[in-house]
Amino acid sequence: MSEAYTDLDAAFRAAEIRRPDDVPAGTPLTSLVEKRADAGLRLLNTHLPEDFPHPIERGDAGDALTQLALGEAIRRDVRSARCSTVWEALRLGATWDQLAAALDTTELAVADDLRVWAEGQCTLYYQLLAENPDNRIGLDRQTHDEVMRHVAVALGRAAVDARDTYAEQAPRLRSAVAAAPMVDTVGQLRTLLDQLPDEMPLSLDDHHRALPGEEDQVHTIHPRLVGTVSGLGTPAESKQPGLMLTQVYVPFPAEEEEQAAVATRDDLPAYDEFARAAHYLERGELRPGLKDAAKVLDEVARLVGEVAADCAEHDEDGSNLQVEAKRITHAAERVRKISGEVEAAE
Repeated sequence: MSEAYTDLDAAFRAAEIRRPDDVPAGTPLTSLVEKRADAGLRLLNTHLPEDFPHPIERGDAGDALTQLALGEAIRRDVRSARCSTVWEALRLGATWDQLAAALDTTELAVADDLRVWAEGQCTLYYQLLAENPDNRIGLDRQTHDEVMRHVAVALGRAAVDARDTYAEQAPRLRSAVAAAPMVDTVGQLRTLLDQLPDEMPLSLDDHHRALPGEEDQVHTIHPRLVGTVSGLGTPAESKQPGLMLTQVYVPFPAEEEEQAAVATRDDLPAYDEFARAAHYLERGELRPGLKDAAKVLDEVARLVGEVAADCAEHDEDGSNLQVEAKRITHAAERVRKISGEVEAAE
């Protein structure tokens, strides 16, 4: 051990550590562990009787703070070196399942951490290289690509596992979701969720759905099983079941079976007029689509007119808005007329 290193180690051992940042950069992990152990031993000595027969050094609050600060510094040190150690283990022949076991997590989680680390290290390498042509910190492109080839292997394994899991779970999950066509209370939703995997993706439908033309309707939540794709365009691309919640307006009053039959229909248009117009027009159903588009224009004209009315009587902006509101109203009338002509032509 060099004399300079010995002096630095002695200085660190004598230093007061109250925060993780008090630890000098480059301090060996072994020194942190030993100093923390010394503080811990002094704290243990505080529990010994006052008449303990051998001379001891008792700890104080400073030792407790030192132990906490060094514990955090050690955690940061270990965490920062985690992915570089993962890469070292892979380079030396460790397998992904061994790495997952060592970190008590999944292969996919380890691979994802390594992927993010490699991207950051590659960026760092070329940033520093621009400042210093002798830079050796980070990962050059060749090493980065080598890391990513290993990551691709793990992602491929994860994709196969996900497909197998999907094939195995799908029938049971479909059955559980189909048994709950309407979920109207927190308790009903909890009962359903208890039957589904915690990691299952959850999404909300973009639009409320409803039977067109029904006067009296009440809303309910319809859960349905959908296929979700993760890792799109990567070696880990896989399909897995997900739960989507859709708000549906069903007839009221009506028998529960009748309401459930409506809730489970997959051809219901959106409740919102704009989304419903898009629903119909995208399918080439011009009559209902144009009628709903005219209703949207009517609503826009009403809103613009209200804003115009709030403006001062002789305000130029108010006058312009009133003109635009009338133009939008005329556009709605023209669209409505066209929808009638389309209906007559059909």
